[in-house]
Amino acid sequence: MSQTASEYEGRAGAHRTSLVRARESFAIFLSKPLNAASFALTASLCLIAILAPVLAPYPYDAIDLAKGLTPPSWDNLLGTDTAGRDIFSRLLYGARMSLQIALVTVAFGMLVGVTIGAVAGYFGRWVDEVLMRIVEIFMAVPGIVMALALVAVLGPSIPSIILALSIRRITQFARVTRGAVLSVKTMDYISACHALGMSHPRIIFGHVLPNCVGPLIVLSSVLIGNVILTESALSFLGMGIQEPTPSIGTMIASGNEFLTFAPWISLFPGLFLLLVMLGFNLLGDGLRDHLDPRDGNVS
Repeated sequence: MSQTASEYEGRAGAHRTSLVRARESFAIFLSKPLNAASFALTASLCLIAILAPVLAPYPYDAIDLAKGLTPPSWDNLLGTDTAGRDIFSRLLYGARMSLQIALVTVAFGMLVGVTIGAVAGYFGRWVDEVLMRIVEIFMAVPGIVMALALVAVLGPSIPSIILALSIRRITQFARVTRGAVLSVKTMDYISACHALGMSHPRIIFGHVLPNCVGPLIVLSSVLIGNVILTESALSFLGMGIQEPTPSIGTMIASGNEFLTFAPWISLFPGLFLLLVMLGFNLLGDGLRDHLDPRDGNVS
């Protein structure tokens, strides 16, 4: 009985120690001004997207033809489009939709890609050759071309957009995971796991992959912004989110012919997309530097 209690206290103490280390690591990360700025920017953008139903002053599909092409004012902070719809409200909902698609796409790509990369890197030999040749075939096709082709075949719906964007993310996660696994599987503690007779799945998912988390976190943060950009490009070309559902790409495209006398239709969605890309890329760069063991930030 006392042994069980001591084991429980030991696990609880280890958990508390892990939390303390995580908080200390996060504080070190935020101690650099650029990291703090990028984290604040991305967190603010995500919060705005999540709270879109609360922050939006109008429904995103509310049409008022009498207010068409109204410049920015107190009633319409970012102006209105040709149908009199409030651009600020549509931008909030468009950011919400883009963030949802990006998170689902990256999560699905990570789940499948990490599994493929871990199996290829761990077993090596013909398993590695077969899986990596398949990955390279998909990587040989430009991501936007593959996405356009798949959406053209499946139709411009949200599930088909997620599937089209996920394939490229699967290959990226697979290659990064394979490289990380190749460096980890040669370590002494993995040899000890083999000597103890542990099963391959237990070694891969219990001991190898937990030590490959750093590169995966960095790649995920960068890919969220990349997916938002690609989804916006699809919508800009008419192959993404369809009206009346708002999308950043669709909003930019709708203002192309009015740039000379109503630039706010495309300008504000374009600036928002720029901030998204800037925030996630700077965050990814900061995480990459912070999680690099050579810098001594991660123990």
